[in-house]
Amino acid sequence: MRRNTKRRLGVAAVAVLVCAAALPAGADEELLYRLGGGEPISLGPSARASTLRLGVSAEWNANLVCGEFDIAHSIRNQLNGVTGAFQEVMGNVVQTAQGVVASLPALVIQRLNPGLYDLLQNGVLEAGQEFRVAKLRCDEIVDDMGDRLAHEGFSAVAKADYWRRQIDVGGRDVVEVAEEADASGADGGVPWIGGAAKGGDGQDPIEAVGDVAAAGYNLLLGRAAGDESAVGPTACGESDICRAWDDPDAMAAWMRKVVGEIEVRTCDGCRKVRSQAGLGLPSLYRRERSELQNLLRPLVQTEAVPGEAVLEGLTGGGGFRVTRRLIEALRDEPRPTDMADRLAGELAVGRVLEQAAMARRAMLAGMREPHLAGNAAALEQAERAVAELDREIRQMEVELRVKAVVASNSSVAVLRRAGIRKRVPVFEASPDGGLREGAPQ
Repeated sequence: MRRNTKRRLGVAAVAVLVCAAALPAGADEELLYRLGGGEPISLGPSARASTLRLGVSAEWNANLVCGEFDIAHSIRNQLNGVTGAFQEVMGNVVQTAQGVVASLPALVIQRLNPGLYDLLQNGVLEAGQEFRVAKLRCDEIVDDMGDRLAHEGFSAVAKADYWRRQIDVGGRDVVEVAEEADASGADGGVPWIGGAAKGGDGQDPIEAVGDVAAAGYNLLLGRAAGDESAVGPTACGESDICRAWDDPDAMAAWMRKVVGEIEVRTCDGCRKVRSQAGLGLPSLYRRERSELQNLLRPLVQTEAVPGEAVLEGLTGGGGFRVTRRLIEALRDEPRPTDMADRLAGELAVGRVLEQAAMARRAMLAGMREPHLAGNAAALEQAERAVAELDREIRQMEVELRVKAVVASNSSVAVLRRAGIRKRVPVFEASPDGGLREGAPQ
């Protein structure tokens, strides 16, 4: 009895050793598949660091100003029978009167031929009315286009500011001011962040995405919205936003890279619009992952004790940090480099999502800057940028979930079944009724 018990214990021990020996070969692969495979998310469609900034064709660089039409030219055409309804009604009379009108002043015509004078007066009045109706139609179309073209909204703000400045001057002829506003009112630019004008002749262009992001960065740190200086460690303190970006320009560049930019000018003859496509959050994930891989791989390939300074750089979003114990556990893995790369990818995802959340908050804060809060055109561009950033965040979250499910379903099941087949021992009965170790033939 005791001999059979010892034999059973020996067989069980051998079976455990066989199972343990067979475990690592597939267990590390199964773990990788259960974690979602290679990359937590895709690297994005482009490996480029930036995109081109493109402008519209020259035809769209002109201001849409209905006041550029010549009322004198319109009346002359209508009286001469070129356009308008007047020539349809009294065409023959106008043709006969052309020579008289050219040679006699209006007062003489009135005395010599009162009927002809009244006819011409009515023609001028009718032509002027048709001009005003046509100009009204033009204004309606321009207003509609202003809602559809990015730069026209800013041009309207620039002209309104021109009117405000002329009212402050006082004593101006309103007709003269209206003509000047149509001709060059937008050249003065738009009141922008901090009160400085942008977009006009000789001024910096309006960059709604980057400018709003930079303003929000400053406002969240209690600084002036237009401050362009870097934030030092002392001034930064415990604020995460200035740890992620040293200055407002870096924050603005981050937003431009993700969602793109629209550059607008309002001055006559300037290049009105230039736009730049964004690369999305995957482009930033690629950069962060590469940086973390370069830090993690040397640590898991050596036995050196990682210093605190190195571990400080191995952080993810939400305060997640890599510890010395985790590094040691990675070294014990059969495939430490693969596991380190996977960890680098997850840390990179955390970093990018944390940056996206801070950038979103900065954009919302920037939209409360006084000069932007009352500018509908600027708010529209900023809201579009925030909406696109929200879509990028949701896309990354969806991809994380879907990829983990797709990579782990069949792959993990196949590896588990293979592991079971390799680990199950085969026994055969002994003549004395006990068990004897056997092996498949």
